[in-house]
Amino acid sequence: MKLVRQAMLLSPALLVAMFHTGSLESQSQPDQRALAQELLRGDASADERGVALEKARALGPDKTGSDLRAALIALLEKNSKILDEARRSGVAVAELENPEFIAHVAHVVSQLQDPRAIPALARALDSGSTLVSDALADFGEKAAPAVLGVVTASNSGHDAVERGLITLRFMVEEVRTRPLSLATMNQIRLAAQQRLSGKQYFTTLWNAIDLAAALGDPERKKLLEGLALDPNEVFARGIEDPYLIQLTEKRAADRVAGIPPMPRYRSTAERRLLLDPPTPPEAGGGRSVR
Repeated sequence: MKLVRQAMLLSPALLVAMFHTGSLESQSQPDQRALAQELLRGDASADERGVALEKARALGPDKTGSDLRAALIALLEKNSKILDEARRSGVAVAELENPEFIAHVAHVVSQLQDPRAIPALARALDSGSTLVSDALADFGEKAAPAVLGVVTASNSGHDAVERGLITLRFMVEEVRTRPLSLATMNQIRLAAQQRLSGKQYFTTLWNAIDLAAALGDPERKKLLEGLALDPNEVFARGIEDPYLIQLTEKRAADRVAGIPPMPRYRSTAERRLLLDPPTPPEAGGGRSVR
């Protein structure tokens, strides 16, 4: 009402100027279709793509339209294929694409809160974005099959399996907020059992231990007690380095003792602060969040 009263006191010429300014401000809003095209342009420079991606991120999920959402998800899929190619060919990801760009695309898509992104996010578990696990956990039952597919697949990379195990743990830990069906819980138990059995990469085993502890059933607890007390049980999982055996025993012992694992689940609001922290106090804004 205050603004309306002020406007009534302005001259007609000044009102025309104000409306013109408002029109310009409206025009200054990013053209989402143009942003989508920029993101998917094969010949776009790194700077151009980076600027387009930052503009897309700044819009936030509520203001991101269907065209731009589709482009971001398609770009995430493209980046996952790049990661697959790097792993197959044994080359560094940096030779094919900027790893930071890959991670930031995953950051942005993870914040869309769009169920259509679930398959792409599951394939991006090894993108370098730790936010993907939290985002998939938010979908709960809807995302569980895609994540389980990554965790149990024989051709999944170590990073993808580990992030997948973390994601499943988040789902189990948040089950009171986002219930999981009995069938899904049974599948998660089987996935944990799979990654606790046979020869495993040591960090894969560590995250399987964390998931098993979160599940809390007697069968998996007994298995963890064996890993905590018997180095031969750890050795049987393919971990031969004495120091890594000790770390694995301690991991299992900590979980049996009820010590919670890291990382912890972060809410949508917490993740938003990580991507768009308030201005530091010295700059006249809010508290900086790392």
